[in-house]
Amino acid sequence: MSDAISRATRRIIAMPAWILIGAALGVVAGVVFGERIAILEPIGSAYSMLLQIAIYPYLLCSLLSGLGKLTPPMAMRLLKASWGAYLFMWGLTLGSIWLIARAIPTPPPPSVLTPEMLRSHADLLNLLIPANLVTDFYRNYVPAIVIFAILYGIAVQRAESKASLFDALNAMQVASVTIWQWIVRLAPIGVFALIGSAAGTIQPDRLAGLLLYVGLFMAATMLLAFVVLPAVLAAIAPVSYRELLTELRPAFVLALVTTLSVAALPFVMRAAERIVARAGCPEGEERKNVLQASLSLSYVLAQLGNYFIYLLMLYAAWFFHVRIGPTEQVLLPMWTVLSGFGSPTATLDGVVFLGTWLHMPHDIVDLYLETWTVTRYGQVALSVMGFGFATIAVPLVYFRKVQVRRTKLAAVLAGSAAVLATVAIAGVSMRGLLLEPPSNRPLAYTLDPELIQGVTFTVQRSDAPESGPAPTPTLSAIRARGVLRVGYSPIIIPFSYWNSRNELVGFDIAYAFRLARDLGVQLEFIPFAWQRLGTDLENNRFDIAMAGIYVTDERLQNLTVSRFYYHSPVALIVPSSRATAFMDRAAINAMKDLRLVSFDDPVLLPTVRRLFPNAKVEVVPDYDVLPQIADRFDAAIWSEQQANTWSAAHPGFTATVPTGTGAPFMFAYLLPPNARSFQEYLDQWLILHADDGFRQEQVAYWLEGKPRASRQTRWNLLDAVLGNGTAQAEGRAPVSGAR
Repeated sequence: MSDAISRATRRIIAMPAWILIGAALGVVAGVVFGERIAILEPIGSAYSMLLQIAIYPYLLCSLLSGLGKLTPPMAMRLLKASWGAYLFMWGLTLGSIWLIARAIPTPPPPSVLTPEMLRSHADLLNLLIPANLVTDFYRNYVPAIVIFAILYGIAVQRAESKASLFDALNAMQVASVTIWQWIVRLAPIGVFALIGSAAGTIQPDRLAGLLLYVGLFMAATMLLAFVVLPAVLAAIAPVSYRELLTELRPAFVLALVTTLSVAALPFVMRAAERIVARAGCPEGEERKNVLQASLSLSYVLAQLGNYFIYLLMLYAAWFFHVRIGPTEQVLLPMWTVLSGFGSPTATLDGVVFLGTWLHMPHDIVDLYLETWTVTRYGQVALSVMGFGFATIAVPLVYFRKVQVRRTKLAAVLAGSAAVLATVAIAGVSMRGLLLEPPSNRPLAYTLDPELIQGVTFTVQRSDAPESGPAPTPTLSAIRARGVLRVGYSPIIIPFSYWNSRNELVGFDIAYAFRLARDLGVQLEFIPFAWQRLGTDLENNRFDIAMAGIYVTDERLQNLTVSRFYYHSPVALIVPSSRATAFMDRAAINAMKDLRLVSFDDPVLLPTVRRLFPNAKVEVVPDYDVLPQIADRFDAAIWSEQQANTWSAAHPGFTATVPTGTGAPFMFAYLLPPNARSFQEYLDQWLILHADDGFRQEQVAYWLEGKPRASRQTRWNLLDAVLGNGTAQAEGRAPVSGAR
């Protein structure tokens, strides 16, 4: 197998140059064409999917073959000789990652906590025990798959006739490597598509954060690969630091040139043979088997560069605002080790698994691939050093030829810690320049300029009711008047509220603009008080109320109600430090001197008194006062969506969704009594915009917190040269409105 790999890698020796050319052309294409280059994204996605084809076959075959070829006595002796070396390498690598990750800002507490999130974090048995291998493959449970291969590899040791099995496993390994070599030939195209798409669409703030992550990644991997691990090995083996790097130089060169760590294995084997021979390990079949087993296992267990997906998870937690709890902080290193077994390409599945386990968005895969063109060099270099460390150290321990120089080893470890700490400190100083401070995102949201463009609107701030009833609104009356009157409440985030620029915004406000635009009329926003909402509608003070309004039996009987457009379960706003204590209604009711808060709402107040009859309830004008009275209450009641968005805008608070609270709140728009014709139009209008993508856009932006897809072409060289950017900017009609 090694000869075949060596011949194949020699044929692709010039591939890195083509990869660099592809990356450079991708950057140029992104800068020149901007977002137009996004058409290449499917090609990049196809390349990343191809990389995953041979991951599991190679992983399973490597573990089964490497462990199965050993006899049980040799396996036991090899285990005793190797466990310390592997634990040291894993601990050193993960500890180094943890240390340099201090340069990454701590993500804020989660804005919402649900029972499903807690259950998925605690379901450890399914992650570890391979009860159903097919299910584990489907769910991408990498730890369970690795444990399955290790168990069967150990069991195969006791089988009598296994030569044909090893032939088949070896054939599968060669086939997997061959497939990767085919895919490597596509690397220039794949890298061009990935880099081009990223360069054409990535925003400057995201690029700055990636520079911090890539800088930490490359600094740490290169230090571990070329300084720390070689120095440690030189302190316990009869070889100098310089001699060790000289012996491993061919392995490093070929692996970095091809970006395939597997290409280094033959050269690592030759270097290890020479070093253990000089150390006095006895010649013979036993030494050959121990070396071969150590090398085979090192390819699976010593891919130290793979464990830097741990750093990716810590960076992604900050980037995606995902809080990693204490339990996850403890388990993440272990899951990283189990997810990092196998080839460097196998880390793609590890990223998917860890990202899903930590509730990261699927964009984490794109985040990984955008940087992998650069970080793979550090990843491969560190993995090659891991092969060399294991393949040299384990036989020395096995044959008791280790020569520990304690003073030198202590100096190496202390110096390494100091250097890595310096990298972390440098990262902390740089993040002030590269990373923008966290902003209050929900309060920074704005209405889509294209949505409000050309719509004349006014916003009344006084909620004094008009004198006398008005006629019942109909479509003809609204069009004849030329104005759609919308009732709103400014305290219902994210449906209707003031943003940081003192603008009325929100999910329902966006719908109001779309409704006025489709009717071809102006827009007038009229505030209402919740206790007077029904009376205002009966007096036709406004045509429709749009402010995150819950459906109740009384409203269904007395008013005209649109079709339901959203639903959300009962939730509580609680201090983040106590969030896990408010996950069950029965446990909450058992609390002594429970203090709850609600604003004066005809739905929330009866709900809190029904669900928590023993609680002391304080009524507040709105929830903006909660940070000032945090010492006076335990929780405030709202719907999950509203509590989640409010908590995201107020760090230190978390929305919890307790079990046992019954049916969710149903949201609808309210119209005056007898406005049936308007209701029929409105219901069909809501269906239409649920199908045409408008609702999906508003849900993604206002309720899920995803960035709004810009309809303006991002700056690019082509438009700058042709003057298109200026023309577009000058061609936009002004937004009209009054306050």
